[in-house]
Amino acid sequence: MKYIEIFVKNALTKSGLENTDYSLNPYKGCEHQCVYCYAPYVTHISLDEWRNVVYVKRNLPTVLDKELKKKKGFVTLGSVTDVYQPSEKKYEITRRCLEILLKHRVPISILTKSSLVLRDLDLLSRFSEAHVGITLTTLDDSLRKKVEANSSSVDERLEVLQESEGKAIRYIFVGPILPGITTPYLQDIVKEAERMNLDYIIFDRFRWKKNMLLPYELEERIKGMDYEKIKRELMRISKQTSIPVYLDW
Repeated sequence: MKYIEIFVKNALTKSGLENTDYSLNPYKGCEHQCVYCYAPYVTHISLDEWRNVVYVKRNLPTVLDKELKKKKGFVTLGSVTDVYQPSEKKYEITRRCLEILLKHRVPISILTKSSLVLRDLDLLSRFSEAHVGITLTTLDDSLRKKVEANSSSVDERLEVLQESEGKAIRYIFVGPILPGITTPYLQDIVKEAERMNLDYIIFDRFRWKKNMLLPYELEERIKGMDYEKIKRELMRISKQTSIPVYLDW
């Protein structure tokens, strides 16, 4: 992976996401290499560049500090990247941005597939409002490697939820639901959330976008998925658990 340091003029982007005013992306590109990623489509980056280059926004914390003197609202970190991808361990752009956001008392949300988020529990636990979640698309790590090659393992993600002990990391996001990868583990993932006494769990369906890295076999299986049947199954599961279950479709 090639890292290119860049300097930006703007930090916050007006967001079209529900319940979010602004998005903040410390990196352009992502090392996790998820085959279902929609970010190349959204950012208009070629697949070749997306696979091989991460742009590091070196001055982002400084620009963010200036912007937050005028801009107020809810900020989502990582709308088109994972803010805790491997490059963050070296550059710490996300951590420095969190320090700025905390100083300005900004409510935030973060969704990640990385155990590196544990490093920043000292900051995340101090926010008056922080919605931090871990993505799980399967409980089988051999399957995880096929669709999220460079992300943290399943065990590492579960350990994050266990170790956070109520300190900011409070939910599991299961998405996209993939045939044979996610579908066999729907109930087991809910049981994990219940065991760790999380606040809630969100399930989301697959959404087609151009420039995805989907293997042909998986693409064909997705085309045959019956999401209405899956929805009925999740509704049944939700009635058997004390954890609030939300469907994002």
